Amino acid sequence: MMSKTGKNDLSTEAGKASAAKGLPDHKPLLQIFSPDKGISQTTAARLQRYALFLGAYSYRIQYRSHDDNANADAMSRLTELPLQSTPSVKSCRYTTSHLLTSREIAAHTVKDTLLTNVLTFIRDGWPATVSQEHEPYYRKRMELFVKDNCVLWGDRVVIPQTLQRHILDLLHTGHPGTTRMKQKARGYVWWPNIDADITAYVNACVGCAQTARDPPRGCIQPWTLPTVPWFRLHLDFAGPISGQTFLIIIDAHSKWPEVIPVTQLTTKATVAILLHLFASFGYPREIVTDNGAQFTSQEFQSFVTVHNIKHKLTAPYHPATNGQAERFVQTFKNYFKASVAVTSQRSISPQQLDSFLFTYRTTPHATTGTTPAELMLGRQPWTAFDMLRPQTVHEHVLQSQEKMVKSKESPVFATHQEVWTRSYGSANTRWLPATVAESLGPKMYRVRLEDGSITRRHVDQLRSRSRVPEPLTSPTLRGPVSTSNVSEDIWNGVWVDSETLDSSPVGICDSGSEVPPDPSVPSLTPPVDLSSNPTASNTPPAGGRPQRHRHPPDRLLLQERIRDFHRSSRRARKDVDDDLAPQFSSED
Repeated sequence: MMSKTGKNDLSTEAGKASAAKGLPDHKPLLQIFSPDKGISQTTAARLQRYALFLGAYSYRIQYRSHDDNANADAMSRLTELPLQSTPSVKSCRYTTSHLLTSREIAAHTVKDTLLTNVLTFIRDGWPATVSQEHEPYYRKRMELFVKDNCVLWGDRVVIPQTLQRHILDLLHTGHPGTTRMKQKARGYVWWPNIDADITAYVNACVGCAQTARDPPRGCIQPWTLPTVPWFRLHLDFAGPISGQTFLIIIDAHSKWPEVIPVTQLTTKATVAILLHLFASFGYPREIVTDNGAQFTSQEFQSFVTVHNIKHKLTAPYHPATNGQAERFVQTFKNYFKASVAVTSQRSISPQQLDSFLFTYRTTPHATTGTTPAELMLGRQPWTAFDMLRPQTVHEHVLQSQEKMVKSKESPVFATHQEVWTRSYGSANTRWLPATVAESLGPKMYRVRLEDGSITRRHVDQLRSRSRVPEPLTSPTLRGPVSTSNVSEDIWNGVWVDSETLDSSPVGICDSGSEVPPDPSVPSLTPPVDLSSNPTASNTPPAGGRPQRHRHPPDRLLLQERIRDFHRSSRRARKDVDDDLAPQFSSED
């Protein structure tokens, strides 16, 4: 509908003068944008600008309810950008490995030079002399037969070299371990050195390596036993135990414990407690702690530097390195649980703590064989019981440590060796690839991750890393070997003389410059050097048994000063007993 003034305009401008009609579903807009009413002064400045802009046009505004205004409401909810249509999937690609058939194996068997010769030998007879690569088949010649151009060893199909990698992929479907793959392969397939190939394939699988369990615990490397008390201290925090936290301090020589209740887990409070103890026992030479914020702060580092104390940190997430403090924490918690069960108390009183410490200090320790008080104070405090005299302390500890060292052997990693390191930052990836940067001790290494970051790891947190050789090669060709006199029952081992053993490197558990070969990467096709006369090469040396390189046992030698120390201690205790004997007799 045009206004009276608009009817006088030209036909080309007639559309501009036509009155527009607005239908909002918001009633306040009728008052704000009404062409017949003025704008309130309290209206927002932005709405006033809108009303001023609409004043140049002829329009009418009328309220329409929300239900009747659905067409405009639907248009307001349209997206600004056009939706991207999802292309239809016209084909599907299978990600599983191609399933082999006997026809394919037969076709590859005919094309394989080695198996072609084996086929001929099985059909026409075996010659008296075969080459090195035919030797594994020659040893099984009485059990090999041909069916549909496939070579079979019993129920197991002999796989050509070109299909061996494909068979390994099929065996590793579902990421089974080495043992399960070997068990499955022994019922279906075979080729020379198949067990070694399966082991190498599993070791190089990235998925299995990143989600593998922790390796078996390496051999325990005991801390060096100090010869004097208060030389090395092991620190740790225990708690919160029913709202209480305690600072645990253990002397490495005497196993003397100090348990101090703390209310603030700060470096300042920790340093204050240590200074109070140092005033009574003196400054130690070494302190062993975990990676808590109280011990890694700059304030604590300045404290140990000023007092000339060597501070040693354990590997992250490896509390066994600080085992002396951790073991006492466990003992202390067990005592608290037993006390709660008997007394029904929810906290440890100072009297209970003193009673526990006195009992612990005057009871012979399992490692030293004597009481912590006797080693720390040089005398045995008087108690309600007569203490049994233990054997020599140093000898008892060395015997215990020698048993721990001989119980297991841990691997030794060389610098720049590729390893898997334990990951604690991700729940999905347990192992990350890394490279050994340097060795920090017999059981500690500094490793570099792929992103360039460097971290410390214990030997129990590292595993060797290997790669699958590409391609899987067949056994190395050697000269012809006479097999006319070879028997099925002859010994096929390899004799090694003592000179070879002396010149070969030997892996050791302790720190050293020699690095053993990586046991996780076995040779896929180890060469076998057979002479022209197999009977002579398989003849054992004199005696009928392989000779073993023997080493004399290491004897335990005690130092004379340790013996003199305990002799003087026994004489001193005897003098004290002689002095106190008349007093007890007079009282009786």
